[in-house]
Formats: sequence, C-alpha cells, structure tokens
Amino acid sequence: MFIPKSLYYTKDHLWLRKIGLCDFYIGLTDYAQKEIGKIDSIELNLKSNTIKKDETWGIIYGTNKTFTLISPLDCEIKATNCILEKNASHINTDSYYNWLLRVVITTDNSTFLTNQEYIQLIK
Repeated sequence: MFIPKSLYYTKDHLWLRKIGLCDFYIGLTDYAQKEIGKIDSIELNLKSNTIKKDETWGIIYGTNKTFTLISPLDCEIKATNCILEKNASHINTDSYYNWLLRVVITTDNSTFLTNQEYIQLIK
C-alpha cells in the first residue's frame, strides 16, 4: 500500500496536502478507499463555509461500507472537487490525487500524523 511521505494524515483516514502557507487539500487515504470498496457517491453536508473540529461534513457511500467524514480541525472551505460530484469512483483510481476539499486552516498542524505514524496506525 502506497502512503506518500509528503502528506499529513489523521486517525480518521484522511490525508492533508499543504499547498500554501495555510491552504490544504483534504482527501481520503488509499487504506480507507480500499475498506469502503467501489465508491458510489459522496454526500457533502456543508452548511456554511466553515467546519469545526470533529464536525461531520459528509458521507462516502461504497460497496463495502459507508464512511463518515469528520473534520480533523477548524477550517474555512475554499473549494470542493466538482469532478467527484460527477464520478465519485475517481477516488478508487487515485486516492492521493482526487481531493475532497480545499481549506484554509489557522491552527497548528502538529497534531497530524506523519506517513510512518499512519503506517503504524493501520497495521
């Protein structure tokens, strides 16, 4: 299983890619997409342009299970990936390319896991 070194990870199987000073893409890890199976649809429950830490912001429906998306931090939403609205199974093809949200954070990212820490978590 491929787990890129350049990303941050959460215990809830999300990855974060830093793309600016405070900007990040958030996506689903390869481990999670394999557990879910073929992804049929993604339902984002974004009531405003901000999400609080531990708030549920969406659900991913797959052939094996349903996966609840929980925010790892307080953030401001800048964009959603509209490609996944039309074809959610793109995540199954390349989970580290197909991001779910682009966000801005102002909190410390030291609570995230490195790739080695994430590997230990999923063993």
